[in-house]
Amino acid sequence: MAIKGLAVPVFGNYHYNGLSAVYTDGFVAGAAIEYGIEVETSDNNPLHGDNRIIENDYGTFNTGTLTLNTSDLDQETSIRLLGLKEVKINVGEKEVTELVTDDDMKQTPKGFGIIETHQINDVDRYRAVILCKTTMAIPAEAATTKGESIEWQTKEIEGTITRSDENTENYKHPWKREAWFDTEKEAMEYLKTILNVLERVEAVSSEGTSVGKTRLIITNRTEGATYKYNTKEQASKYKQDLSKWTEFPEDEEIEAETGTVIYLAKTDLTGKAIGAGEVTAVTKEV
Repeated sequence: MAIKGLAVPVFGNYHYNGLSAVYTDGFVAGAAIEYGIEVETSDNNPLHGDNRIIENDYGTFNTGTLTLNTSDLDQETSIRLLGLKEVKINVGEKEVTELVTDDDMKQTPKGFGIIETHQINDVDRYRAVILCKTTMAIPAEAATTKGESIEWQTKEIEGTITRSDENTENYKHPWKREAWFDTEKEAMEYLKTILNVLERVEAVSSEGTSVGKTRLIITNRTEGATYKYNTKEQASKYKQDLSKWTEFPEDEEIEAETGTVIYLAKTDLTGKAIGAGEVTAVTKEV
C-alpha cells in the first residue's frame, strides 16, 4: 500500500448555523502539487498505580497546520480564498482590475478537500480528505527569472486547522473527515457534495428589442449543456433540484425590470445544479 498521486484541491466557505457546519461557494484552487498536515495534540495524562499505568487521559487534537503547494493562485482564486479586494482603475484608456491587500482584507474559515491516489494490492483506490475548518494565511511571494530552460515555480500557502463548531451525534467537533472510493470521479463527487462546489456561470445582460425585455448571454457556455434561470432564489447547493426553474432561452429575450437579479444555473441531465451564477438585468426602457 502506498500513495502515488494527488489531485484537485478544493475549498468551500465554512458556516455554522447553530447546529451543523455547512459549506457554500466551493471552488477548485488550481492543480495539486503537494500537501501536508501537521497536528498538535495535548499530552497523555497517565495515572500510575501498583507500579504501572492503570488509567490514561489520552491526548486530543488541539490545532494543526495545512501546507498546500498548488499550481498557481490566480485572481479569482485569491479573491475567494484570501478575501482580497477587487478595485478597477483606468490606465490610459484601458480599465485594469487590481487585487488590493489592505486593512479591509479578512480571511474567513474554509473547508478544504483533496484526493490522494493509493495503490493497494495493484488496485488504485482514492482517499478523499476533508479538513472541516481551516483559515488560510497570506502566502509568501517569490519568483525567479527565466533562464536557458524553464524552472517551474508554484505557489505554497499555509492555513491553520481548527475543530468544527458542529456537535451532533455523528460529528462531535470534528477536524477531519475522509472517505475511500474506487474511482477518482466518485471521490470528486464526494468533495463537491460536502463542500458545495458549483461551476461558475458567467453572463452579461443588455437591452432587449422591446420595452421591458433583456437579452442574456452566457459568456462561458459549455456546448451541449443545459441552463436554467430564476429571479427568486439562487442555486446555492450542488445537485439542487431545479425542476421548477425556467429553461434558459438561448436566442430569445426575457421579461425583467432593470436592476432585477437573475439567477442562472447549469444543470446535469437530471435537472440538478452543477453550476451557478447571477447577472443584473438591463432592460429596454420606454
